[in-house]
Amino acid sequence: MLGVGGGSKGAGMNGLVDLVAPRSWLGALAKGGTFMGLIHLLNYLVTVGIRGVPYSAEADFMPTTVIALPFIAIIMAVLRHQQTLQEKLTHLASTDMLTGLPNRRAFLARTTEVTRQGPNGGGQTGALMLLDADHFKKINDTYGHAVGDRCLAAISARLRDNLRPGDLVGRLGGEEFSIFLPGISVAQALVIGDRLCQAIGIAQEGLDREIEVTLSIGAVFCDTQTPFDKLMAKADAALYRAKAEGRARMVLWA
Repeated sequence: MLGVGGGSKGAGMNGLVDLVAPRSWLGALAKGGTFMGLIHLLNYLVTVGIRGVPYSAEADFMPTTVIALPFIAIIMAVLRHQQTLQEKLTHLASTDMLTGLPNRRAFLARTTEVTRQGPNGGGQTGALMLLDADHFKKINDTYGHAVGDRCLAAISARLRDNLRPGDLVGRLGGEEFSIFLPGISVAQALVIGDRLCQAIGIAQEGLDREIEVTLSIGAVFCDTQTPFDKLMAKADAALYRAKAEGRARMVLWA
């Protein structure tokens, strides 16, 4: 999970909240009961060990329970609220608000993680694709940014509809997207690339026909030996070729 906080101190506090905050009513009862048990243990140690007074259930246990219970309930509620806010901030920090896709930071972090070569191997191979909307500036200039935003939303829907469970997708910024397809063959990548390059129709009030937006794609097959930034550079070079060769097509880095 992507953290949101001020350095190691913020990360440590977030981790503490994750550890202590209840995630359900059953969790609240279990953790509240644990807190109550610790309070009674501390009360027993103070009463017997420090004050030297015999511990009495009637004089010590019940009053301590009555006093501590509302405070524990408040603490559990505050921690749960804090955890909910933390989860929302994490989501906002890693999500592109227009398309609902992971943003550049989240996509690159996740893809770098799954393709990285570990000490014992295990990095995933697959196809990395960079996708760019063709003539997007012209669409914005001609029809306005609201239509441009609808185009971006339609592109994100096209990507979601054509990807498999486990595939990674993100909006890198502007009209540029990226996907990582782990364990895919060249033939499968070509089929998916062809589908993604098909024109997407955007209905516009006042026009007799839909506005069409297409994608150019640069793709590279990943190995676990090549640094991820070099893979991105190769995919970008392939994307440049796709644009130069007429757009609405995928070029695979050879």
